[in-house]
Amino acid sequence: MPIAIPPANPWRDRVWKEFRAANLTRAYRDVLLTLATFRGAGGLICPAHATLAERAGCSVSTVRRALTQACRLNLVSWTERRIRAGWRWLRTSNAYRLVLPGGPVQRGMRPAWPRRRTTAQCEGEGENLKKEGALREMLRVAAELPDLLALRRAAMAARLGQPA
Repeated sequence: MPIAIPPANPWRDRVWKEFRAANLTRAYRDVLLTLATFRGAGGLICPAHATLAERAGCSVSTVRRALTQACRLNLVSWTERRIRAGWRWLRTSNAYRLVLPGGPVQRGMRPAWPRRRTTAQCEGEGENLKKEGALREMLRVAAELPDLLALRRAAMAARLGQPA
């Protein structure tokens, strides 16, 4: 019995090529492949970020970063959708369109994800030292202030006739 081979999906293949070229992280790839599983009318897909995050097994902020990177790679385009509620227009989920870029995959479109910076990596290293000095001075002054919580407890105990 012959095995049926599913038809190739050029957009999914392109996502995998971008992933292999290190333009997408694993989480970003999973978000985009999950996005492709939704169906929409007229080629528009309208899942909420929370729904995508839940199904892809990541956070909502990862979904946002993945969609931004996909837009940079020309894999996804979107428009915001709004509905009328009385006199107001409310934002709903975006309407996404999967786009197949025409050119070849290019390396070097590194995904943007938040990176922690150490003090030594900051450009304003002198500013940080000034801030640390100011912080130390504020802590020294605060240590000299009376313990307001202890004073309040003593006042409440005296009012209630209890020993402090």
